[in-house]
Amino acid sequence: MKLSQVFYIIFLFFLVSQVKSTSDMIDQTCKSCAAKSTIFDYNFCVSSLNNSPIALPSPTNLSSLALVPMLQALDNATATASTIQQLLISDDDGSFRSACLRDCLELYEDATDRLEEAVRVFITRKELGTVNVMVSAAMESAVTCENGFRERDDGDGGGGGVTTWTSPIGDENHKLFEFGQIALCIINMLSSSVTSLSF
Repeated sequence: MKLSQVFYIIFLFFLVSQVKSTSDMIDQTCKSCAAKSTIFDYNFCVSSLNNSPIALPSPTNLSSLALVPMLQALDNATATASTIQQLLISDDDGSFRSACLRDCLELYEDATDRLEEAVRVFITRKELGTVNVMVSAAMESAVTCENGFRERDDGDGGGGGVTTWTSPIGDENHKLFEFGQIALCIINMLSSSVTSLSF
């Protein structure tokens, strides 16, 4: 066997091992997060962590894995702000719906700024407490946006309640919240490991 073939086989072995290692890490991380919260979606977690929004190297540890949901949340917030702007072009008529959309646009622009800062701080300074606060604030923006529509749903007796997503950007709100959950869970894991190492 030629030496080049040997190196190629070794390369493939390490590539497959890396994929398996990353896959196992994602699975274990999502299982751990799901065990800590009744509203955490294990399947969404696995799917999300396996589909980075940009071409990142395969995560090899929790620190690199934490960046994936933060970038997904940022991508979601940026795209949702653009979607809201498009909705307002055809729907800014002074109605309750358009008022909610204008509020949501402000919330999502703020969420985008906070997530950009969270990513920057995480990459440059690893200040996990600050990152936690920024991601939590972005999640709160999604909740506040959705609650604005729910207030009207509840008042009209339409059955919207607190268990449904009835706004025109309900899916986006829900996804931002879920991306935030994943990011916060991994950040908390990292914080715990740092704390344990300091003793």
